[in-house]
Amino acid sequence: MVTESTTQSELLQAIVPDTASVEETLKHMNCEAAMVVDQQGRLCGLVTDGDIRRAFLSGAELQSPVTKIMTPSPLVGHSSDSSDQKLRLMISRKIRHLPIVDKDGRPVAMELLKNHYEDQNFAKAVLMAGGKGVRLRPLTYDRPKPLLKIGEDTILDNVIGGLKSNGISDVVISINYMGEKIREHVQERRSPDLNIGFVEEDRELGTAGALSLLSPRPKTSFLVMNADLLTTLDFKAFARFHKKEANDFSVCVRRIKKIIPYGVITLDSDNKAVASVVEKPEYGFLVNAGIYMLEPKIIDLIPQNTFFDMVSLMRKAMATGCKVGAFPILEYWRDIGQHSEMQLAAREWEQLKNKGGLETVPSDSAAEEERS
Repeated sequence: MVTESTTQSELLQAIVPDTASVEETLKHMNCEAAMVVDQQGRLCGLVTDGDIRRAFLSGAELQSPVTKIMTPSPLVGHSSDSSDQKLRLMISRKIRHLPIVDKDGRPVAMELLKNHYEDQNFAKAVLMAGGKGVRLRPLTYDRPKPLLKIGEDTILDNVIGGLKSNGISDVVISINYMGEKIREHVQERRSPDLNIGFVEEDRELGTAGALSLLSPRPKTSFLVMNADLLTTLDFKAFARFHKKEANDFSVCVRRIKKIIPYGVITLDSDNKAVASVVEKPEYGFLVNAGIYMLEPKIIDLIPQNTFFDMVSLMRKAMATGCKVGAFPILEYWRDIGQHSEMQLAAREWEQLKNKGGLETVPSDSAAEEERS
């Protein structure tokens, strides 16, 4: 939290000029929000984690001006206010971030509601680690994909480490292909502050089918995640979104850009004359990122001990009237499904460890070009 006792450098970390882009603002979101100031240093806007994620769902780009997505003239507290006054103001106005300004309107601190109350938690994370990793052969002939190395650690070690750093200590791993190797690896590295159990599929059940085997069943919202991806996702922000939106099923999404390397032609209504030509157009798509938050009742939609994937579960949830929401990932994310992605992940993960974070969100369009 940025408070009035923090250093000048910590305060500056939470402030961006009104000329900044969304990409620049992302580097100042350590407090889940950034304060936007004008040329005189006066507060003119507030940008929260939720503002940026909603903007991305609406088509905003990294180079979009932050002024396009900020809340102008936000509610503020004053340096003369007591801690109780600030807390009452946040509760009464149902806000999580309160900029604190001096008598001239310049920011001096930021109060966060989460520091007054326990953050939104969830009881369990389920990791899907049963796949055969066919596209990564021959690397997966003698070991399961989650045990492939990215840097000094395995993919699975990095996934579990990310969960642990977000305060998640209860993890269930669904295993099938070379499951005993995964079990042995986890037991060798077992941490006393992690409770890790296993669900063993007697045959492939897909990314959702194994959830029917959970025992005991989760009693509250729980996270489901593929064990073959790397991410620095803020899982607590994901949990807050799921609860705030009252979703039954939330899916993380990632924007992917694809450039068509040709001139694309559209025809007129009689499909004979050329109506337009666009040279090398770029299209954007939101794709499933393999991370989900579910309510326990969703398990009832899964057939027992039968192959069933998460896309089928999502469709069934929507067909039965469940509320399904999308949460955009702005943080680092890399699905490791092919050899080219292994190489990218190794370089990017090393950069994360050496520099404490990537300079920008990895370019999805560049990644797509490497795959094509």
